[in-house]
Order: sequence, then C-alpha cells, then structure tokens
Amino acid sequence: MSVLSHVAKQPPKTFRVYYTTVYKSLFTNHVATDPAHPLYETQRRRQAEKKKEGLWWHATAGADSAKSSCIRTWARRRLRNAVVDELKARGYDETGKFAKPKIVPQRADLMARVGAGRTLDLKGTLRLHVQPPLIPAKYVDIRAEAGAVIDALESATNRPFYNPHAATKDVPREYASERSTKGRSVYNPLAASAQPSSHRTQRPIVKSRQR
Repeated sequence: MSVLSHVAKQPPKTFRVYYTTVYKSLFTNHVATDPAHPLYETQRRRQAEKKKEGLWWHATAGADSAKSSCIRTWARRRLRNAVVDELKARGYDETGKFAKPKIVPQRADLMARVGAGRTLDLKGTLRLHVQPPLIPAKYVDIRAEAGAVIDALESATNRPFYNPHAATKDVPREYASERSTKGRSVYNPLAASAQPSSHRTQRPIVKSRQR
C-alpha cells in the first residue's frame, strides 16, 4: 500500500500531505524544469548535484491558512517542529536518516529490513501544507498527525519490494485528501443496455387464434 493510501484512510486535519518517491525540490522544481527561466541552468545543476538520499521534506503555508505572514511563519515552524520531534522519537534525524542503530534489535520491523538488506532511511519527497485548523490546534494533536504520516512512510518502506528509485517518470501525485475519481470506471446503465447479451434471447411464442 502506498504512502498516500495509508494517509487517505484518516487524512490529517491540520495539514495536507503530498508525497512522491521521486527526489525533487518542491520550491525550485518549476524553475529547474523550465528552460525559458533565467535561473534554469543554475537550479537544474543544483538539483543534479544534491545527493538523493534520506527524506526531502518541506512544511509550507499559504494565504489559505492565514492572511498574516507572521502567523503563517509561526504555523509553518510549528508544523516543522512537530515533524522533527516525531522523526527523532522514531530514531531518525531531521533528514529522515536512521540515526540510532542501538535500538534496531528492539524493533522487529527494523530487524526485518536489515535482514532483507533494505535501507533503514526514509526515502522520497514529502510536502506538508498548513491548513487553518492547525493554528488553534494543540501541539500534541499536530504531533499525532505528523507521527501518523511518518508511520505511513515506514510502512511503505517495510514493503518487501519497495523501491523508491524504480519510478522512471516524474508523475505528479495528488493530495491524499483530494483523491479524484479520474480513471475509475463508472457504471452507465444506458451503455450497458446497448451491449449485446451473452445469453441467447428467447422470442415469445404467439399462438394464432382458431376460427
């Protein structure tokens, strides 16, 4: 099950989640992919030189969360602190790399990953976007929702065939709370009735009236 599928089961109320297995800088990616931009070469070179390891994650806040820039900065810092606290509580540093090898024998999931030769580090690119309910929310509640996202990342990493580098195309992912029905088959009774039946239809027998 993917990270967004885990998160979609119980979407967080204080922020929205965006995740992709592809490493990219969410702040400058539009520059690095636009050859017409004056900073295209600089940003493209920086992205190419940056080591693709650990978890690239960002906490963002827009005008949809608060009108005041001071409040948005405070809310973004609050969310970032919650994520860092939850990462450290699970043995990771701020970049999603596992930093406490001594606790590995105490966790069966980590031992399984080591035994299978898989990495203990989190992978991919994560963006958490502040929502208005985060501002009045208790910090413990924000941490709980941030922790659930980290758990989803761990669950995805624990999959036997998990390979974040297998993606060959940078396909944009949707927010977990905004899954659309695009691509799903929708039953159309009119179209179904127009399809030929697999069973032979039996014509009604009309008896002639005897005179």
